[in-house]
Amino acid sequence: FSPIAKGFPYNDYDDFGAARSYGFKRQHLGHDMMGQVGTPIIAVESGYVEAIGWNPYGGWRIGITAPTGAYFYYAHLDSYAELEKGDPVKAGDLLGYMGDSGYGEEGTTGEFPVHLHLGIYLKEGTEEISVNPYPVLRYAENARIKCVYSR
Repeated sequence: FSPIAKGFPYNDYDDFGAARSYGFKRQHLGHDMMGQVGTPIIAVESGYVEAIGWNPYGGWRIGITAPTGAYFYYAHLDSYAELEKGDPVKAGDLLGYMGDSGYGEEGTTGEFPVHLHLGIYLKEGTEEISVNPYPVLRYAENARIKCVYSR
């Protein structure tokens, strides 16, 4: 599924690998989808909640590990659906809502435009490989689902 619910506008372009400097100089190993606060964020793959809570870079974020071992990282959320670490998630489930959290101490917002950062990571032995989500999301654009949940 697309991580953006059907009927909610967003803008994006292939920004994988672009330079980032907050905290330290690094590459952008994900994909940003610009939208509006409160846009429902949908699980692109089934799995379980491996991480949920605050991250200084990603703000309010959720990490989902799929049965294949792929890890899906959803960052800069405004709020969450009713989820806890260890909960199962099905592809198409509501995870939370788009926001502009992150880049500071817990609760920091407004440091950048409202967007979803989606990262996809695969494990190869002890190494983690970042996958460019943009081509995957172009394919998933036709698999946007209507979100029946509201905040």
